[in-house]
Amino acid sequence: MKKVFITGGAGFIGSRVVREFLDAGYEVTVFDSFKQYLLPDLEARPVNLLNRLRKVINNVSIITGDTLNKDFLRRSILNVKPDVIVHMAALPLASIAIEQTEEAYDSILSSTINILEIIRDFDHNCKFLYTSSSMVYGDFDSNTVSEDSNKDPKEIYGSIKLAGEIISMGYMKRYGIDVRVVRPTAVYGPYDGNQRVLYKFITRALKGEKLLVDGDGSMALDFTFVDDTAQGIYRVSTKEGISGEIFNIARGNSETLSSAIDIISNNIDGVKVEYREVPSYMPKRGTLDISKAKKLVGFMPNYDLDKGVKVYIDHLKNNPI
Repeated sequence: MKKVFITGGAGFIGSRVVREFLDAGYEVTVFDSFKQYLLPDLEARPVNLLNRLRKVINNVSIITGDTLNKDFLRRSILNVKPDVIVHMAALPLASIAIEQTEEAYDSILSSTINILEIIRDFDHNCKFLYTSSSMVYGDFDSNTVSEDSNKDPKEIYGSIKLAGEIISMGYMKRYGIDVRVVRPTAVYGPYDGNQRVLYKFITRALKGEKLLVDGDGSMALDFTFVDDTAQGIYRVSTKEGISGEIFNIARGNSETLSSAIDIISNNIDGVKVEYREVPSYMPKRGTLDISKAKKLVGFMPNYDLDKGVKVYIDHLKNNPI
């Protein structure tokens, strides 16, 4: 049986990736610090991280650990001897990275180097997936960006994520490590504990509160349902013959905030909106070209925004996160 070692496997996206590997028959080890990053506002609420894994908890091995503790990380990885390492453990939000730069650097970059240093000493083949972000593009230079489009991050988070890509590729070139990279974007869905925009919109709508919208509603994001993101990560992680490749993982069709609000309004009565200034760190975004992922790994997203938001609303009606 093939083995996968998933850092951040109790996270919002990571827990869904766990299910993809289990469904494919892998022996799954989750390595997670069970640390939560909560924004300092009234909407922040902690998540019972094990709830994300409750349906599969008896089918996975869980190791509580920090990717910055290199010796323990090394022992854990060597004990498993995985065929695939999916690295997702990192500070998850650009807004937090701005204020906690050292934390962002360590959790994103230092942790990645620790894993790469461990893999370079392996005596067996192991695929390594680095989870980057669409924030590496900065302001999109066109309505749709491909993996080869200009990278010019305008904030700390995207800059450190891009540095992680470069370092991972450097290790691949120098030590022959099988590296592949994904760039997710605007992920949403059940058990997101990081108060992303659709979580805030839906929970406020359910409570009869105003939706706080950055800008005039015309900001466009390539909203991607978490199950689709997980599918893409699994496919890129396991596909043979794609070492060194980078993939956009998204719906492949951007929608404006106003479109998202319309869908919410069609499913929840009495939605009210308040517009405000766009944060300076937020880049202008749009659609991610996913034709490469479709062609090379068979990625095919299943949720458009209307379908995904309806599923998310039904979930949040019955669950706090």
